[in-house]
Amino acid sequence: MCRWKAYSRKHMEHPFDYAFLHGLLQQLDAKWAASDLSRDEVEEETLDPPARSNCTDLPSVECVSTPPLNKHAEESLAESFNLFIEFCMSLLRKQRDIFPPSNRAASHKLENLLKCLHEIHNLKVFKKCCPFQKELHTEITQIIKKGTLEWYEKQHALTKTTVRSEDDVVSGLIELTNILNSDIQKGQQYYNTIFERVVGVSYTAVTYRQLEKLLSDDVCAAMEDEFTEEVAAPIDQLANSADVTNLKDDNNPIGMQIGTNLFELYLALQEFAQMKSYLPHSETKSLSVSHFHEWFKGAVNRWLKIAQTKANIRIKKAIELDKKVTVVDPQVKHSSSAVDTACCFTQIREFWKQLAWPDTAGAYVFVTKVLEDICNGAIFYADEVHKKLQAAGYYDDSGVFDVTEELCITINNIEQVRRSLKPLPEDLRFSEIYHAVDKAYGKDSGRQCKVALYGVLKSSDEDVINKIKEVIEHVGEKMRPDIGKSVFHLAWAPESVPAEDAIESLLSYLDNNLDTLNKSLLRTNFDRLLAEIWHVVLDEIKKMLETNMGKKPVFYSRLYDALDILREFFHANEKGLPMQTIMSREYEALQDLLRLHKSETNTLVDMFYLEKIDIQKCTEDSRFGVLTVRVYYNFSSEELSVEILNAKDIIPLDTNGLSDPFVMIELVPSHNFPTCQVQRTKIVKKSLNPLFDESFGFTVNPDQCRHESAMVQFTVMDHDIMFANDFAGEAYFSLNGIPGLKGEKAGGYSNLKQTQLILTQPKPRVSGPFQVLELRTWDKDATEFVKKIKARESLAITK
Repeated sequence: MCRWKAYSRKHMEHPFDYAFLHGLLQQLDAKWAASDLSRDEVEEETLDPPARSNCTDLPSVECVSTPPLNKHAEESLAESFNLFIEFCMSLLRKQRDIFPPSNRAASHKLENLLKCLHEIHNLKVFKKCCPFQKELHTEITQIIKKGTLEWYEKQHALTKTTVRSEDDVVSGLIELTNILNSDIQKGQQYYNTIFERVVGVSYTAVTYRQLEKLLSDDVCAAMEDEFTEEVAAPIDQLANSADVTNLKDDNNPIGMQIGTNLFELYLALQEFAQMKSYLPHSETKSLSVSHFHEWFKGAVNRWLKIAQTKANIRIKKAIELDKKVTVVDPQVKHSSSAVDTACCFTQIREFWKQLAWPDTAGAYVFVTKVLEDICNGAIFYADEVHKKLQAAGYYDDSGVFDVTEELCITINNIEQVRRSLKPLPEDLRFSEIYHAVDKAYGKDSGRQCKVALYGVLKSSDEDVINKIKEVIEHVGEKMRPDIGKSVFHLAWAPESVPAEDAIESLLSYLDNNLDTLNKSLLRTNFDRLLAEIWHVVLDEIKKMLETNMGKKPVFYSRLYDALDILREFFHANEKGLPMQTIMSREYEALQDLLRLHKSETNTLVDMFYLEKIDIQKCTEDSRFGVLTVRVYYNFSSEELSVEILNAKDIIPLDTNGLSDPFVMIELVPSHNFPTCQVQRTKIVKKSLNPLFDESFGFTVNPDQCRHESAMVQFTVMDHDIMFANDFAGEAYFSLNGIPGLKGEKAGGYSNLKQTQLILTQPKPRVSGPFQVLELRTWDKDATEFVKKIKARESLAITK
């Protein structure tokens, strides 16, 4: 006990190794027992030789023996314990300075100091001498808090600037937060293990809770007091500028600087908040710093404006510096401006990743803004390179058009920037966001969120593609005059020249230009341009057709054959356009038109009647009445038998509200039945539902009936004595599938089902085979047929 009192007092003047003091405490504890050091016993204690040699200046009486533990001795021992504890606590209060982290000797000293404190509080003699002493855990925790508070106030004073501008305030908070982050990390790495192992105190948890409260209060106060609308004004003015031509990236406007500093503060606080993981999970919910991101909601929009403004400045600069296109790698078909622009977008994406907004559902608004900024940047790039093409004279009408490498690289650049948008759904975590919105606000909101995000991306993608198409369409327009000349020579080549030879000049022109384009364009762009040139070729052939109507079939036959050749040329054995793209509606319409014009007159007449059958099958409106018939073919006698049974609901054509109907039966087309005459039924007076029950026979061979267009034309007329007969309606019945035509016995009318044909009114045709027949003024058969049909149409009821 004597040695302890002496050494514990002396170490306050001359630091000892706390391991030695800890050893003394262990010896003292070993000597103490309920029967030891009583008032009735005196134990002689002498110092060992080494110890005695180290304390020659100590009072001899205390170094020789330990008196009985009387009241005075007990008070003296209690005083030595208290003085030692108080002194150690003063050291712990300033531990960051006295026991610097990463200093091995200091860590050893701290650990043994804590062991001494722990040993003292466990001594029986200490409990006897100091029965009202606080628990060590409580004392250590309180002293850490006091020391942390004093240290924080010192650091806060050092980082607090005298000039209270917004920029200075932010810079001070950044510095302070970084100091705290470093302190917590060092505490966790160097102090926490020692405190937990020796005295059972979580040093990191105590200091973090203390610093979190202090820092949160100071940051909140600063954000409320200092950051007014004045901060946002320079940023808004900069971001909303319509012209970024004169803006420079190194101007560093005050608003941009403040916004950047705020972001640095956000990142520093983010790091601070992440270290709450050192605390038990149950203790993290009440921390203000858990919601630190809410302090920066207004700032996020400013940062995004800054990011977008900087991106636009850099994009414009990249385009300006991209004066000469140089392709180092043959596989690389774009220039540096596209790479620089994609890098700008990457920086914005990385900014958002760094932001790591904790509220996933709340991040929807900001992600939408990030997405819009990147997409607008892509559109901005496309617009700027397009302007550059205009300035270079690409859209000038004068001069000879030539496919240049610069033109191809420009088209590729826009496509390359467009491709940089594809990773955005994954990079910006679309799925996490709309699932979070779904969970927080319901399925409808989640679905709307998903639609909105992908809608922004789709819209911008279409805008960029349209800009590419705009350039490509102009390439097609520049090539149109030469394509038109080649189509003219193809159409008006001598009839003796086959289409394969007549089209050679057109194929040669296309091949030369497409070869250059294929080498210089990305495959996607080449396919787009190929599709545009295909459209121009089709359009020129169509113009040639429309300006030369009424020619003989051979004229159109050559164009038709040329269209087949061109189809295979653009398909190029599956190396060119896919057949689905080639055989577009435009192509099919042109092919059908050429097929009509190259057809013989009789073929066109057949087509006309086939259209009549199609109309008959599709008609459902029976307002003009219904005709009931039965038809079969007697194979043995080669006779077509037609029975007219009745009609009903014939429209009234007489003034008395009735009609005098009869039916005319004619086999059409006439060139297929040249010897068959028109036959007719009896007239049924004053009836709208006449009963005929008449049969008619036509001598025709089976092949005539099997013809695709072979049919019976029924015409219902109203007999008029004083004036011309009135037209009541018509119906058509196809013959190529009637009973008996294959040689089987039909068995007469009684074995046949009745067929009801809805009566219709003929309508003038503005397209199709009849229009082609109208144009054939040089063909007698065509003009006679047209005259006959028009006369029939003139009788039709129009109501």
